[in-house]
Amino acid sequence: MALQVKIEGNKIFVPLKDKWLNASPEEKVRQEYICRLVNHYGYSLEQMKQEVTVAEGNQRGTGRASADIVVWKTKEEVEKKAPVIVVECKADNITIRPEDYFQGSHYARYINAPFFVTTNLKETRIFKVNLDYPKDIGEEILDIPDANTALIEKKVKDLLSQTKAFTRDEFSRLLFKCHNIIRNNDKLSPEAAFDEISKILFMKITYERKPDEENIFTLNQFKKQEANYEKNDRLVNIKLHGPQADIPYMDYWFELTKVEFKDDALFDSNEKIKIKAASFEAIVKELQIYNLSTTSDDVKGIAFEQ
Repeated sequence: MALQVKIEGNKIFVPLKDKWLNASPEEKVRQEYICRLVNHYGYSLEQMKQEVTVAEGNQRGTGRASADIVVWKTKEEVEKKAPVIVVECKADNITIRPEDYFQGSHYARYINAPFFVTTNLKETRIFKVNLDYPKDIGEEILDIPDANTALIEKKVKDLLSQTKAFTRDEFSRLLFKCHNIIRNNDKLSPEAAFDEISKILFMKITYERKPDEENIFTLNQFKKQEANYEKNDRLVNIKLHGPQADIPYMDYWFELTKVEFKDDALFDSNEKIKIKAASFEAIVKELQIYNLSTTSDDVKGIAFEQ
């Protein structure tokens, strides 16, 4: 059974402390991310600690430092060996600033954790912790390991090498490949192909700003969500909204994306996906090596240059 956040009135249940606390915005984010660690990444509550002290204060007035969530490879290693992940949480109405990255990565480095996560749920960023150079936060990477991967040293090293960073040239080449997919499968003009790629880019951004499971909008994640939609949501939508709601999942996800970006006036209200499902899935697969959650302006800039 999936772990769920429990809130009653102004109190929230904190399983790692086995008690109810005030349901502050930051505490809600903390408990939501703990649920994600359990339900998606496969960690047990016994492998985690909340608000772990990583440095005591001193007589010169330095305050006590604590990490919001700390995760170990196994429950037997808790507080006996170096952890694998440190998570720093912020309230969902607070923008994460660069100094937050450095604060949290300092905590992770202090206790020798190779992965550092900073999240307010709207934005989640993951870093490889640079254990050798204290003033260097380390590179941003795609994801943290799940519970099984964390036990395999080679897979952990592979994950630490999968950086998020991309160059404009790399991304331009990738967009060109996407254009070719549409040209070969759907026979659209370059201008029409660009419009379709733009839709998929912003569908990807919509997911990665508020990821449900995987941090990246991958083809595998799309297929999982599509299966859930067909099983649980499509018929309900038809009953609620009539035959016009009888649409494939990729069209449904685009409708959600239009709502997400309605203030930006990116798409007409009657705009639809105009490419085949096979083309859509091929492009999602090409794009899945990048996390676009915090780079929408860069994406728009590069895309509009094409």
